[in-house]
Formats: sequence, structure tokens, C-alpha cells
Amino acid sequence: MSVLDSNISSVRILLSLLLTITMGVHPSAFSQPLSHALVIIDTGFDTSIEPIRSAVVFESCIMDWNFCPNSSPFQEGVGSATINSTNLVMNGIAHGTQMAGIALAVNPNQRLVLVRLIAYNSKGQRLPVYESTIIQAFKWVISKQVELNIGAVAMAQGHHNLRQDKDYCPKSLELENLILELTGSNVPVFFPAGNSGDKSRIDWPACIPSSFAIGAIDSRSKITTYSNYDRKLIDFYAPGSSQAILPGGQISPATGTSVSTIIAASYWMEVKNLKPELKLTDIRQIFRTTGPIVFDSKFRYGRKIDIEGARNFVKHLSSVSFSSYALFRVVIQQISNRWLPQ
Repeated sequence: MSVLDSNISSVRILLSLLLTITMGVHPSAFSQPLSHALVIIDTGFDTSIEPIRSAVVFESCIMDWNFCPNSSPFQEGVGSATINSTNLVMNGIAHGTQMAGIALAVNPNQRLVLVRLIAYNSKGQRLPVYESTIIQAFKWVISKQVELNIGAVAMAQGHHNLRQDKDYCPKSLELENLILELTGSNVPVFFPAGNSGDKSRIDWPACIPSSFAIGAIDSRSKITTYSNYDRKLIDFYAPGSSQAILPGGQISPATGTSVSTIIAASYWMEVKNLKPELKLTDIRQIFRTTGPIVFDSKFRYGRKIDIEGARNFVKHLSSVSFSSYALFRVVIQQISNRWLPQ
């Protein structure tokens, strides 16, 4: 037997041993995948539009005001997050419908949980949303996490009323703890970096470190000029433009970090539903492993989510868990570097 034949035989033995170990340790890899739901928290939704109506598995309304469909500050069940026909033209109310439509454009099979957070008065004016209501919304999500099989939360809303010191992110211990509770249960929370063109600070609540802050890139995979920037706090970049559905069903382009946030969350859900046993840290590492570095005109940089790369990576996992597969790749690389001809 030649030296090369001997080395190849050794490779095969090691591969067989490693696969036997990993497949034996992770029997859950053979279980039937469950379809997780994406929670979208926003202004309200036109659920009469067929793609949205078919995707919704639950609705809720949580407000500071008595403007839920039942004329109270809270409602859950069919129609709770729906905007009625008289409110369809109110300024900004289309945002939720746009976000739901973008999620389904990215992933047509996505199951949605819709939460309406924004109230409008009789004059069509958007009313304030207080932190206490956002906290109630996240408490509600946690209470429904198991029942609705929630896989991620996306709230494409925020503000740029930040502190002036270096630690500029407004503190909200209760909300931060709720986000930590979700992420500890492998449910990521996505927020937009914001559209102010600030290149040193991002919006709240995206600046909360335990959340996933998402910036926007253009069609050339360049960080957009409008996307706020903080290299330490922005987790990923995703496309900031998409075709979206308006209330009533009309198709119209949408642009901003809200778009990139929903796209990023939808990418996450696709990977999660491809291989449900992956943990939050696993998917984050897959995105970091497969996603390229992107830049703006001033060479500020971040990590793009490459869904094709992530999808192919996950499909090649087969029945091996990510942690085992990562080990598997390291071993193969080491074997290749030492033994196999280049």
C-alpha cells in the first residue's frame, strides 16, 4: 500500500469514527422539524390581503390607548391586530402591512404572529408609544412562546432620542431582561439600526446589546448612507429595499432599516425551520461564517447575511449537529493540510 493510499484509509477511518460519534450523541437530528412562527410587532396589519391572512396564526393588540378593535388597550385573537377599512389611509399605518408582506416575500411559507402596538386617534394622528407598553408586548410574547412555537421577534420601530455621553443607549433594565430571557430560550429579537445617517450611534432599542441590531445595504452590497452605524452594536446587514404590500393590496417599493430588519429576521427563520435543533448561537455563527464583510464609502464595515451561503451550509449539515459539524470541518481541514495532495 502506498503512502497516499494509507493516508486516505486513515482519513476514511477518522471520518467514520467522527460521524458515528456525532450521530450517536444527537438523536434529535432525526426528529421531524417543527415550523416556528415569526412575531412582527408594528402599527397594525391589513389581514384581508390573502398572503397575510393565510400566514397568520395569531393576533394581538397591546397599546397605551383604548384603540384596539374592542375599544380597550388590549385584545388577542382573530382581528386583534387588524386595521379596519376606515384607517387604511392614516399616515404611517401601512408600515405593519409592508413588513408582513416583506417577510412573506422572503419566505412565503413563514407563519406569522402579528402584534399591533401603535394607536391612531380619530384625526389620523399617530399617538405615542411608551416604554411600558413595549415591555407589556414582550411579556406577552414570552407568555405565548411555547404555545405559538415562536422562533424570533422583529419590531421594525425605534427612536433616535439618545443620551449624549459615550454610553448613549437609554437604559431599560426590565426590557433588557425580557430580551435576555427570550434570547436565553433561543428566540432572537431584531430591531432596526435607524435611518438618520448617524455614523456613531444607532437607534433605541437596537442599541440594547442583547438584541440583534440590523443595518441596511444597497443593491451593490454597500452600507447605505442613511443607515445608522455603530461597529460594536450592529450585528448584521441585510438589503434595505424591497417590494412591499400596502393596505388594500397595492405593491409599492419600501426602503430603510425597517426593511432590512424584517429581511434579516426572515432569513433567520428560514435557517431555523430548515434545522430546528440549531441554537441561537449556532445560527448567529453560521451567519458570521458564511456572510461577507461589507463596507460603506468611508470603509466603515460590518457583516452581511448571505442567505444562500447559510442555506447551503445548513443543508450540508445533514444529520450532524452544528457544533459537531464545526468540529468535523476543523478535523477535515487539519487532515487535508497534513496528508492530502494540494
